[in-house]
Amino acid sequence: MRLLNKLFLTYLTLQIGLVGALETNSSRIEILEKEIEVLKKELHSMMVKQARPSANPGVMRDEWFITAEPVYWYQRTNGTQFAYSNSSLVPSLPLKGRTKDINFGWNWGIRIGAGKNIAFDQWDIFGHFTFYRNHVSGSARAGQESTLVPLRGSVITQLGVSSAKSNYSLDFYNIDLELGRHYFVSEKLSFRPFVGIKNAWIDQHQVVRYTGGSLNRNSAHVNDSCEYWGIGGRTGVNSKWHLLDGWYLKGMLSGAVLYGFFDIEHCEKVTPNQQDRIKIDDNKHRFAPMVQWLFGVGWGTYFNKKENYLDLGIGYEGMYWWRQNQMIKVYEYSSLRYDNYSEDISMHGLTFTARLYF
Repeated sequence: MRLLNKLFLTYLTLQIGLVGALETNSSRIEILEKEIEVLKKELHSMMVKQARPSANPGVMRDEWFITAEPVYWYQRTNGTQFAYSNSSLVPSLPLKGRTKDINFGWNWGIRIGAGKNIAFDQWDIFGHFTFYRNHVSGSARAGQESTLVPLRGSVITQLGVSSAKSNYSLDFYNIDLELGRHYFVSEKLSFRPFVGIKNAWIDQHQVVRYTGGSLNRNSAHVNDSCEYWGIGGRTGVNSKWHLLDGWYLKGMLSGAVLYGFFDIEHCEKVTPNQQDRIKIDDNKHRFAPMVQWLFGVGWGTYFNKKENYLDLGIGYEGMYWWRQNQMIKVYEYSSLRYDNYSEDISMHGLTFTARLYF
């Protein structure tokens, strides 16, 4: 009996030890499986980073940067013609002449911004503000054997005048906020796709004054304004072709669609007649698309023991805004029938860039 008891106790001890060993091995296997999954994720992340390494300066830490970009642009708005000439003294057919428009030109503006390189997947956040203003004018005078026919307004469109002058002003404000990632696709080529939000204010005013001719000593004034605010999504891509000693070629292409509000006003008056006056307000919401591009050259270098990075560049930049000139055109005075010009605005010229990483 004692022998059987000993054998039974020995068997029971062996079973308990075997079960404990199995449980210990199972726990170890689970731990190993979890560690393998973690290693797989880390390996995948390392492979992705090696395949698409960051092209931002200071990629080893979160880094701030600021930008200052003076711009020297030429701006033009379609639909601003204010008169046409006729080679006879009668403003009727047969007609032979040419239209008179604003003398658009170049002017300075500024773009300032700030951003930060963030550790999460080596992204960067960048916000910038653009301000540009252009105030221009145009004038025309009839000859001894010719006359001017007004194109703005409706009160005097059938009359001939001897002189016309038009002043036009544009105030442009723009805020962009974007999230991007700058990475190498080859040893000498890098891209930075981005998405973001665009917020824009575009205020336009045009005043035309007609004198002489059929008006004699009187004058006619036409005052138009179109003020726009819009917000919408924006996306695009920056590119760099890296050359030698910090030099590179750069390019940018982006597009946006903004949903905004147009505040439009049209006023006319002929002095001194109090009856020949018109005042029309037209407010509406519309989608407005735009496109922006840039190509140029730049140079960058580290300094201060590679704690800071300075990037300088110059490029040719352009913007095109569709259907921004929504000023009113009254084409039938007796019943006040009118339409909107629905014309485009373009801006293009030189952009100088200075960016500091710190």
